[in-house]
Parts: sequence; C-alpha cells; structure tokens
Amino acid sequence: MELQDAINQRHSIRQFTDKPVEKKTITKIVELAQRAPSWVNSQPWQVYCAMGETLQKIKDAYHEQDIAGKQGNSDLPVMSREDWDPQTQANMKQWRSGIVHHFANFDVAHENMTNASNTLYNSPVILYITIPKASPDWSIFDAGLFAENIMLAATAYGLGTIPTYNSVRFPTILHQTLGVPEDERFIVGISLGYQADTTINSYHSERRPVDEILHFN
Repeated sequence: MELQDAINQRHSIRQFTDKPVEKKTITKIVELAQRAPSWVNSQPWQVYCAMGETLQKIKDAYHEQDIAGKQGNSDLPVMSREDWDPQTQANMKQWRSGIVHHFANFDVAHENMTNASNTLYNSPVILYITIPKASPDWSIFDAGLFAENIMLAATAYGLGTIPTYNSVRFPTILHQTLGVPEDERFIVGISLGYQADTTINSYHSERRPVDEILHFN
C-alpha cells in the first residue's frame, strides 16, 4: 500500500470483530513505528500490548468503575470542551452533526457511540503507549508521532485503529494489570483489530480546507 493511500484510508474504527490479530503482525507494526523521529533520538516510548484475558480484565475493571460512577483521572489532564478554542469547538460540533446525519437519528447515533466507547470498541487488542514521567512535554509530541506511525502501519496491514482517551482514563488499573512501572505515564491507548461491517465504521469525518490552515508568508 502506498503511503498516500494509508493516510487517506485510515479513519477511526469504533467496532471491531472478534478475529484475533497475530502477535507477529503486531510486532511488525510496532517495528515500523519505531522509525518515528524523537527529541535527540530519545525514543521515550514503551508499548504494552493488552489482549485476551489481560484485556478482558481491563475492560471488566473499567466497567466496574463506570457502574460506581467513578470519573477518569488520566495521566494527561483533560479540559472541558466548553473551554477549548472556538475553532476547535466548531470542528467538534461539525463532527457530531456529521455523525447524527450519518445515522439519520440523534438517539441512535448517541446510543451507538456511547456503547462503543463504554465497551472499548470490542477491540481484541489495545496498544498502550507510555513515556517516562521524567521526560519533557516534547516527549508527548514524540509519542504522538510514534502513535501515528502505528496507525498508518496497521492500515497497510489491513487493520483498523482508534486512539482514545477512554482507554487510559484509569491508569491505576493499567499499572496493576499490565505491570507497568510507576515511573511511566500513559499517553494513549490504540485499539487495534479487524473492523466490523457496521454503520458506525462507515463514517468518515471531514477535514477543513487546506487554505484555512496553511499560511504562506
């Protein structure tokens, strides 16, 4: 697959099949992703692959937290959407209205999106990316580059992905279940697998015209 095709074809998958992903395929994807650049070649990232019984333990523990009404406490702080910049809020509103239009019914759209999020998208694999707590904010940028490489490589292998806050909102559970050292912080979880043939996966969000974001001086 050409790089341009991978970039254009990749979109967020919110419902996966139960078909397992082979470890050798995951290994190849992560190996390709390692070509991402990083500050002074620091390569700050670690990847913890949760699948099978381990991933089910995480899903069950998250579900218990949700039932108890617990709020997430991710390692990266979150901001109320009402406090975001007006343009980014407009982009999010366009995304939400696009989804509603795609389902042709607000209640159906909301139910599908909520169920998908609460079940961590039925993903058979989640790749958790961490960086050391003893690292600058630039390492978050590096981890983002690494994560994008993972998703593009996965697309080239015929796999779907979605990067989510939802998967890292209870870091204590992740430290315990995955055996991650306490001196690492969770940046993002990337759900990975074969996409299910459902309406929720056929939605592709729009992008702003390039002349609105590209400024020549």
